[in-house]
Amino acid sequence: MAAQRRTRTRPEIKFAPREVFEQLLEWSVIPTFDLVVELPDEAGVVLVRRIIAPYENCWALPGLRMFKGEGIDDVIARIAEDELGVEVDVDGKRFLGQYVGRFKTENERQDLSSGYVVKALTSELQTNTAHFSGHRVIKKHSEVPPSTGAMYRFYLSRYFDAK
Repeated sequence: MAAQRRTRTRPEIKFAPREVFEQLLEWSVIPTFDLVVELPDEAGVVLVRRIIAPYENCWALPGLRMFKGEGIDDVIARIAEDELGVEVDVDGKRFLGQYVGRFKTENERQDLSSGYVVKALTSELQTNTAHFSGHRVIKKHSEVPPSTGAMYRFYLSRYFDAK
């Protein structure tokens, strides 16, 4: 049965201004979500080339931090829309696991990432050009580029090993 499009109301979210966020990076672990987005008709999954830290100039999965006021489905839907311009079937999401990312950039940032698999409702992508220089679609683990960040290699291994 095909996933139904539904109208999703975005919750009111709160986020820290950049100067406050810089302080949070020094003292707090940041909750983030990363998505393995499956395109319709088994076309493959989406990788994006990041132009922002962390993982600048590396291949990655679309992902962002969670904002106060969001639930898991909210953040997943927002990431898919804001990063790829697509709606996803959040009801059919599949948890892949979690990964602790430690970075030398941004005040030695540490993220606790939760990885999910979601199906896109369309295959027309509009990637966020403020975050990504491009994208590619892959169908098997051997197509994961060597310059893919460790966190994303972890999730992609779990994804392709489960297929």
